[in-house]
Amino acid sequence: AHIFNILRSKFTDYKDFHTLLYTCSKAFDFIEVDVFGSLSLTLLLPTTVAVLARIFFVFGRAAIQGAAPPIPVPEVHPLEENGKKKKGKQASEEKTSDQSGSKEESVSEHSYLTYLVFQFVCYLGMAVIIMRLKLFMTPHMCLLASLVANNFVLPQNEKSRYVIVFLLLGAMSIFGYSNIQDQLSRQGEFNNPQQEKLFDWVSRKTAPQAVFAGPMPLTANLRLSTGRYIVNHPHYEDAGMRDRTYLVYQLFSRAPGERVHNSLKSLGVQYAVLDKYWCMKNRPKTGCAIPELWDFVDPENSGKNTFCEEVSSYRHLFDLAYSNPQYRVLKVK
Repeated sequence: AHIFNILRSKFTDYKDFHTLLYTCSKAFDFIEVDVFGSLSLTLLLPTTVAVLARIFFVFGRAAIQGAAPPIPVPEVHPLEENGKKKKGKQASEEKTSDQSGSKEESVSEHSYLTYLVFQFVCYLGMAVIIMRLKLFMTPHMCLLASLVANNFVLPQNEKSRYVIVFLLLGAMSIFGYSNIQDQLSRQGEFNNPQQEKLFDWVSRKTAPQAVFAGPMPLTANLRLSTGRYIVNHPHYEDAGMRDRTYLVYQLFSRAPGERVHNSLKSLGVQYAVLDKYWCMKNRPKTGCAIPELWDFVDPENSGKNTFCEEVSSYRHLFDLAYSNPQYRVLKVK
């Protein structure tokens, strides 16, 4: 259902908390034009378009003629019965008698091409709507581009096939090699001192059975690094996980502390982690800060201070267990 809602939000004014969390992420936005520019520089896009044009031409001609006419396809080389290549006069005579090495193939014998085209169209549509899904589109483009070596798609003899393939690979490598070098040159390591200090405190000062809640990216790392239990993590496709995250993210809403406390207690949370960045109202994309999402979902509290700002007023419900310049850990009473 949430996938349908995401698609619905792409083409209508429909919005809810979960679709906003998705669509505010760049990966779930519409595909960028620059992606097609990069694919063109490596000649992957032009090659794919050329192959598709050829397939449409062959099958379109068959449809117009009202049947599946045989298409002449050159033999790569004449073969003897035992599979060895024929030589000399015998091979020359067979080439002449076999219409210069051509055989007749029906379009219906290559219906698999129809499947490849339809699958690519589906992947292309998915990638255009949700950029993250280009991971399906790009490999399929490589598959279609490889059909330049297919005799049915592009009739050719053995020599011309090698020439076409090597010329294409050489042209693709001009930009492709520099792209690979750029990717390999990116070196670094994860470095978040404040988060490391937080995890060190959690490991030393909390019980192994302690239950935590907080932003999904943080809780996933917390579970991995400390082994503590968490109530929400980035497996957001699960309906139960979405429901729990909705309750946990009230930490960054403008709801009263009592509501936040009741939601966390209902999940069995013992410690809640506030991230300074998630409490802020400014994000690169307007309307995508978590407090702004709650303004849409919970309009009756719009304009009030966030729970992050008012948490000191709820000391009867929460104790400040730990803090550093980025994180605060609240112990739920």
